[in-house]
Amino acid sequence: MDYAYYPGCSLTGSARRLDKGVRKVFRLLGHTLKDIPDWNCCGAFEYGDRKELTRLSGENLRKAKGMAREVIAPCPACSKNLKEANGDGDFRVYNPLDLFSKDFLSGLTIKRDLKGQVFTPYYGCVLLRPAETAIPNTSVMEEFVMNLGADVAGEKVKDRCCGGNRFFINKWATEKLSRMILEKSKGPILVFCPLCHMALTTFSGNERVVYFTDLILYVAGEEGTL
Repeated sequence: MDYAYYPGCSLTGSARRLDKGVRKVFRLLGHTLKDIPDWNCCGAFEYGDRKELTRLSGENLRKAKGMAREVIAPCPACSKNLKEANGDGDFRVYNPLDLFSKDFLSGLTIKRDLKGQVFTPYYGCVLLRPAETAIPNTSVMEEFVMNLGADVAGEKVKDRCCGGNRFFINKWATEKLSRMILEKSKGPILVFCPLCHMALTTFSGNERVVYFTDLILYVAGEEGTL
C-alpha cells in the first residue's frame, strides 16, 4: 500500500533514527512511504494560536493531495496536529502506532523472540490524549513484547509527562519529571516520541531508551538496532 509520508522537523534532525526505523518497518511489510513534497513545519508545540497551528498543518495536507488518502506522521505532535487539521476528512492521518496491531505486523518474519526480557513501554502525553487524536490501542507496545515472550513494567508511568517540551526552557523541570519515570522503569524503555527520547536519554544514566521501531527491527533480525 502507498502512504503519503510526513517526516516533520525532528525526524530530519535529532530523530533520524526514528525516521530510518519507520521507513524500514514499512518497507519490510511491503508498504511504500512517499514523502510529501516541500513539506513545512506543522507548528508542533510552539504556537499558542491554534488557528495558526492548524493552518500550518493544513498546508501539509494540501501538498499531499493526489498522493494518497492515507498520511503517516511518526512524530506524535505532528500526527496530532495533522489529524486536527484534517477537519473535512479528506485524509486518514496515522501515527504508526495507530496501525501497528498484531494483524498489521503479522507480515514480519520473526527471527528473534524476547523471552526472559523486561521492557517499559512509555507513551508520554500526546499519544494517549486527547481522545480525539489518541492512538486507538493504548497497549500496542505491551502486546507486541508480550506476544514475543517478554514481560512489561512501568504501567503507572506510561502516560506521565516527561517534560520534554520544556527541555530548553526549564531543564530542571524536565529532569524532575523524567527521573520520576526512570525510577519506575525496568529494562529498556520503549518510546515513540522524539521529545520523550531526548528527555529520558539525557537523564537515563545506564538505562537504555530505544525507539519501538528499533525493537521491531531487532526481532525481525536486523543487527545493531538494540
